[in-house]
Amino acid sequence: MDLNQKVSRRAALKGMGAAAGAAALLPLASGALASSRGPVRDASGKRFQAGTYDGVTLRVLNQAGVAYEPALTQFAADFKSATGADVQFDPTPWETMMSKAQANVAAGGGQYDIFIGDIEFAYTLYPSLVAINDMITASGYSLDGLFAPTLKYSEGIGGQAGVRYGLPVTTSVSPIIYRTDLIPEFPTTWADYEKVLTDLKATMPAPLAFAGVPAQLVKLFLARYWSTGDPLLTPDWKPLINSDNGVKALESLISFKDQFANSGVLAWDNPEASQAFVNGDAAVLEGWGSFVFPSLEDPSISKIGDKWAVTYYPEGGTGNMTQHNGIIFNTSKNAQAAFDFLAYATGDKGALSTLVDFHEDSAREALWSDPAVVAVDPWRPQFAEVVNHGKPFTPGLPQWLDLFIAVAEGVSAAMAGTATPKDALDQMAAKWDASIQQAVPTWAYAE
Repeated sequence: MDLNQKVSRRAALKGMGAAAGAAALLPLASGALASSRGPVRDASGKRFQAGTYDGVTLRVLNQAGVAYEPALTQFAADFKSATGADVQFDPTPWETMMSKAQANVAAGGGQYDIFIGDIEFAYTLYPSLVAINDMITASGYSLDGLFAPTLKYSEGIGGQAGVRYGLPVTTSVSPIIYRTDLIPEFPTTWADYEKVLTDLKATMPAPLAFAGVPAQLVKLFLARYWSTGDPLLTPDWKPLINSDNGVKALESLISFKDQFANSGVLAWDNPEASQAFVNGDAAVLEGWGSFVFPSLEDPSISKIGDKWAVTYYPEGGTGNMTQHNGIIFNTSKNAQAAFDFLAYATGDKGALSTLVDFHEDSAREALWSDPAVVAVDPWRPQFAEVVNHGKPFTPGLPQWLDLFIAVAEGVSAAMAGTATPKDALDQMAAKWDASIQQAVPTWAYAE
């Protein structure tokens, strides 16, 4: 059976940016900006000498519309005031970021110094990037306090053990958000999760909300697949996705949709799913928190007050983790200035400001329980536990986007009933294998 529900490049990647398009929803914390940001210091904690980078221009290729974009703009202004460097951004739609980066490389560099976006871009670009291990050591930049998955998966790209190319700006994962007045303690098994939703159907026709458009289904399927304990690929890059466990995971997702979700859920994106939860029409939301947290914190919008909590999936499941890094092209004539800017934006001061002033997910777990952070976003410590369960999709694989789109298409077809779960997964695995065989990595796959 053909998988006839195709997805565009844009649609497939909606779910990859945890907060893409959500910046307008995130208010600044009143009175917090100057105190949390503090003076501009280098990675060792010393204030920069005025004029250190007078006359230097840093050009940054960055994703347009992400929630941390206002933070980067502010950090650039701070950095210019302290060092003299002029940081210029080129906010670019996700779809054209790779082509711009590759054009920069093909032209021998010069257009961009820095690239800020999903870590997956580095899986393809790493031969044209600066390995920053020596800069980290020489500057005293601390990797302490990063989320464990962020620390683990941000090195070793290209099979190079221990080598780092980027500094993490933000990281997140899709959680479960649930009504604490209806579910005092969230179940730890899929069977008990199903039973809770079954019981709730007596008074709530559709107790489960999620975004059902193709790209958003990926995280829901992965959460169920990864809870089986299986990796996505064998060490020699052979697909495992169409195994018995893969079929079981997809059948479970379809069952949850058929039993507990709104009949129109496959047309919902994150805003619609979030609204159903905020309105009190659903007891559980499986979706990106960045789309719903601002509304839940706003009493003029939320109908459920403070009767909610955030947690991770049962049995060790998790949606795909997202991580945005700052990486430096090896053709940059100002690599040290580029590193210093990224170190300022992602170090403790920048990360704290990212959390407090811009309500965005920094990559430094140690700060998520800081009193200043908890004061403005009390749910942060709970959410930190969820992020620590995360792992990325096909880490290290340059063809990751081909595989991601295949999952979106296949799961969507099965959910819509145009393919059986087994047929959908077999065609998915065939697409994966065809893409990987075009350029099989020389290192072993590992999650």
